Amino acid sequence: MAGIFGELPYGLVSQILNVAGVLTRRPGLKVPRYQRPYTWGEREVRQLNQDLWAAFKRGATFYFIGQIVLVKNSRGKFEISDGQQRLATLTMIIAYVRDRLNARGEPFQTLIMDGEQPRLMLREDDANFYRGFVQEPGHMAELAKHAETGVDSKDQLCVAAATIEAELSKIADNGELEKFMAYVVRCCTLNVVDADERGCAQTVFHSLNMHGSPLSGADLIKSDLLENSDLSDADADAAARKWEQTEDMFERENFARLLYMMPFLLVGEQVRSPGDLASFRAAVDRTGGVRVFLFDQLPRYAHALRAIFSCSIDAGQWSDEVNRRVALMKQVEEWDWAPAAIAFLAGYGQDHDRARAFFRALDRFTFACELSIIDNRVREARYAHAVKHAGDDKSLHGPKGLELNETEHMRFIATLNRSRKRDRQRRLLLMRLEAAMPEGHILSMTDDVTVEHVLPKGGGAWWNERFPDPALRAELAHLLGNLILITHDQNRDADNKPYPKKREIYLASRGAPVHAVTKDIVGIPEWTLQAIEQRHERLVRILCEDWGIVRGD
Repeated sequence: MAGIFGELPYGLVSQILNVAGVLTRRPGLKVPRYQRPYTWGEREVRQLNQDLWAAFKRGATFYFIGQIVLVKNSRGKFEISDGQQRLATLTMIIAYVRDRLNARGEPFQTLIMDGEQPRLMLREDDANFYRGFVQEPGHMAELAKHAETGVDSKDQLCVAAATIEAELSKIADNGELEKFMAYVVRCCTLNVVDADERGCAQTVFHSLNMHGSPLSGADLIKSDLLENSDLSDADADAAARKWEQTEDMFERENFARLLYMMPFLLVGEQVRSPGDLASFRAAVDRTGGVRVFLFDQLPRYAHALRAIFSCSIDAGQWSDEVNRRVALMKQVEEWDWAPAAIAFLAGYGQDHDRARAFFRALDRFTFACELSIIDNRVREARYAHAVKHAGDDKSLHGPKGLELNETEHMRFIATLNRSRKRDRQRRLLLMRLEAAMPEGHILSMTDDVTVEHVLPKGGGAWWNERFPDPALRAELAHLLGNLILITHDQNRDADNKPYPKKREIYLASRGAPVHAVTKDIVGIPEWTLQAIEQRHERLVRILCEDWGIVRGD
């Protein structure tokens, strides 16, 4: 038949390769400059490690970890159109094992370097950093403990290294670790799509990720619950209608998100992958069965999540405060806090005074996690405790739940007093401060709002005369006391102008609101060391009082 209708199109090849086969392809893999940098956080890295370990322990003949899309550039190297995060993380996992096994780990180095050439080249801004700490032997432990660099992609690589170390250090026996790594590089597979042209590669990427409406994990769960239970035909039909009414409350992906939270909500255990039907069904069976889940639990939890999405939680006289806290928690990248909020609202949200206390504690704990004050190894357990004990205030607000211990309180305050060098975290904290201030605005990451350094990061003639010490200037520039929120246009106009000129630009609204954290400088005619330190103290106090953090002073 091929002869009648023509041959297959040239320039596009798809094949299944294991990790070793992907990494050892020649002439090597390169992340092009148009791609975003490394962005995976602790959650994604931990999930990949745990999924690989679970596949190894159950003796799966293979474990499929997705697709990558490559295009050969004019220099003959394969550019990664899709798959950078997985390949960079897998290389880091191999590098950790290589370093820990010492001489026995040398064979794994051949998957990382081809002689003197890295098999995987990150973007130019990160390539030397990645090579020095990951691809050259002996530095992964150092990377895991590396101080903040102020560059998000490099800091994410440090987080990834720390997460890999935390996960794989649980494998105490080096022989077991070596077997695990051999399994990963041999039995973990990817679908590799090669394209001769970049446009073709991008078309494939978008088609794989956007076209059609494939059977989702949510559909599979629905089928299992309705068809493999003891419901009568009439009850199954009623349950299907109830399911569809609940599903219609959300976008498709948000309903799937709710379902993946369910085992954590029901029994405090995470579903390790969307297709893990066994874990999902076990959680349902342990908490009342299919009927209770479909007719009671799912609708209640769905209404709670919808109130969270819309910031329409009814907490009586405390509604504005509660929804303000939820709106800012929603700006945090990781929604680890959401199951606890859903569990409380679904069961106890009608008690308005308890709701106020709960969301204040959850807000504080969420930002403690975001600012790395809570030990990553206990975070999940404490959130699970909050879900399980949502009805018991003593336990919920105890040291195993949402309450911060004395050490965590002190670390929180020390963190607030530190220079903020990571862009996203700095912006999030300023938005959180803005919401806590009298007449402050509730902002989102998509608003036209940017962090402005009153004392410029790069200094300038006018500023250097008044702040001549470069080290002190660099430290002061990133303190909360030196930061405000303005529009992108205002930020561009202010640049490194003298303070009197900057101040005029900051306070000229030009149709945009002047935020409370910016109005705060109205009474500061000169920008001095003392002005920055006094303002910093005042802003930190506002945050501490709003979160109920014990300052100790």
